[in-house]
This record gives sequence, structure tokens and C-alpha cells, in this order.
Amino acid sequence: MTRRLLVSSVVLGGLVLGLLQCSRAQERTPSDAQVTPSTPQPADLGGTSWRLVKFQGGDGTTLEPDDRDKYTIAFGTMGRVSARINCNRGTGTWKSNGPRLEFGPLGLTRAFCLPEPIHDHMVKQWEYVRSYLIKNGHLFLSLMADGGIYEFEPMKPEDSSNRTVRGTATYRERMVLPPGAVLEATLEDVTRADAPGKVIAGARVEHPRNPPIRFAIPYDPSRIDPRRHYAVRAQILVDEKPFFITDQNYPVLTGGNGNEAELLLRRAAAQSGLRLTLEKTYWKLTQLGAAPVSDTQVEPHLVLDPATRRVGGSAGCNQFSGGYQVDGDRLRLSQTVSTMKACMKGMETEKAFLDALQQASRWRITGQELELLDSNGKVLARFEGRPAFD
Repeated sequence: MTRRLLVSSVVLGGLVLGLLQCSRAQERTPSDAQVTPSTPQPADLGGTSWRLVKFQGGDGTTLEPDDRDKYTIAFGTMGRVSARINCNRGTGTWKSNGPRLEFGPLGLTRAFCLPEPIHDHMVKQWEYVRSYLIKNGHLFLSLMADGGIYEFEPMKPEDSSNRTVRGTATYRERMVLPPGAVLEATLEDVTRADAPGKVIAGARVEHPRNPPIRFAIPYDPSRIDPRRHYAVRAQILVDEKPFFITDQNYPVLTGGNGNEAELLLRRAAAQSGLRLTLEKTYWKLTQLGAAPVSDTQVEPHLVLDPATRRVGGSAGCNQFSGGYQVDGDRLRLSQTVSTMKACMKGMETEKAFLDALQQASRWRITGQELELLDSNGKVLARFEGRPAFD
């Protein structure tokens, strides 16, 4: 009995000693790895912006963008991320834990871009990113299952143009601006839909030449809040009176929008006593059925051109065009097509507007207001008008 107890004690002691040695070895391993100079450490991504250098596929495929500034990622500090992929922009979410990184679904616009293979790769593989590494100043995003690595370089302040909004202003009329004309462009906070925009910064272009007229608006980035909405507006003054004006907001900077805008200005005209016609008039949508129209990405409107027998305009997000026939108070729109972008707001209004155009059978104008009616005389939509052509 004593001999058996002695053997058991020896065996148990050996096991305990072995476990202690293993435990010490495991405790040393992380320490050794941490002091290895060649091991890059994860860095905080919040507040950083990057542009794409290349994609290296797991099968050896290498893809490079024709313009690095067309493929960018900006990590917000509140778990939001904005991206530009070719000519489209989008926003989504991101989260990381050490070297692990995951992106949520990316809400991307759907503008038609010139084909480029790397565009399709980024869109399809966006949610397959699983880890990241910052090495030698470059960001490397690795896909799951060794699918490949995206390499990015940091965007310099002058590259991201995060202190200047740039754009062009143009108008449709074929005319030379009178002497003394001045272009004024402003960057405004338009977050509140029930109040005028708050001017953040502005710029003046003296003696502008023929359009497009280029402008640049320097601004203080500390005044930009990523949770708010900003837009550019402009006007051309002659003798300090509005001659051409923008009639909609052109969003910039936040919500997936960049720092550039292309503005279309309309001729400023007094509305009182002006007789409007169905054609050659800019009709701004104000009401669908009994519901007023508001909070759309772009001002919904339509214009009927008698020279081409074409109708065109904006449905609130996408541009549309088609043919039309008018006979007295009868109106029929046909073969209407539209672009297929996805916008953050106004998509329900857009669908209802396009449906109303298809159902329209008659029209009538009272003062400055146009009404489209169905075959039973029910009002489908109301518009407010102003001249579209000289």
C-alpha cells in the first residue's frame, strides 16, 4: 500500500511540473512576439482617409486603378465609413477589434461609370474584408480565405481637398454675360429643411467668362460636422441684382458626397403678371395627389420642349426623359426612361412622380400653377412654373 502511494505521488508530481513548464512557455510567447521589431501593430483607423494603389489577388492577379483618386475610403470616428468607387459614392459602417476589420453593407449610388475591372472587384468584395494592417504608411485590407489584398496609400490634404469645395456653374442660354457680372458661390449648412441654409463660406468670381464658370470655395474644416448636410448654391449678379440663380441644392462633403459640384443656373425672372404655357416652362413639382412634396435629393421638375417633342427633368433623384403628345387639354407621355441611381432620400416621391406621369391624361394651367389630371379628372400632381427658355 505504501509503495503504491509512493508511485502515485511521483507520477502526480511529474504531471504538475510538466504543466507548470508549459504554462511558463505560453506566458513567454506573447512577450517575445511583442518585442519583435519586424511585427507591425494595428493602428486606429478612425479619422483616416486612403486612396487605392492596387489589388493583389490570391491567384496572382494584379489590378491597378487608372486614377487613384477615383477609389477612396474615409473612416469616421463613429463607426461610419464613406467610399468612392469609380464615379459612384457610398456610405456604410465599419468595426475593428485588433487587426480584425469588417465592413457593413455599402449604400452606393448607381451612376453609369466607364468600365474598369477593379470597380466590380471592390463592389463585390467589400463585405469580405476580414483584417487590416498598416505598414510603411500604407493600409492593407485582406479578404477572407486568402482572396487577395487591397493596398491603399494615405490621402494628403491637398489630394482630398478637405479645405476647398470646387465646382462649375453653367446656364443653358446662349448669351454673353453683361459687363460687370459677378458669380457668387456659397457653401451652406442645409440640415434644417424648414429654415434657410446657413452660410459656411463663399467665393466671388469677378468678370466671369462664358460657361462653364469655375469657382473654388475655401472653408474651415472645423465647421463641418459629418452628421449634418451641406450644399453649394450660386448666383450671377448684374448691377447687384440676380441675373442667374440656382434653384436647388447641390450636396457636398457629407453623406457620401465629395468636394465637387456642377451647378446649373436658371434665369432669374419676375413671376408676377407672367403668362406661362405648358411648353417651354420649367415646372417644379409641389404636390402629388394631396401630399406636398419636400425632402428630395434634387428638385423634382419637368420641361416640355416643343422643338423636339421631348419631355425631361428630375424625378427627385434620377433624371428622366421621354416623348409626349399634346392635343388641346389632352396630354400623353410615352417611352419614359430614367437613370438608376440610389439616393439617401426621396425615392418614394420619385416613384409616385413617375407613376403620375404615366397616368396623366389632361392638363390645365391656373396662373403660375400646372395640374396634371387622370382620365377621370382627378388631380395627380401640381407644379409651380417659371420660364425655361428665352
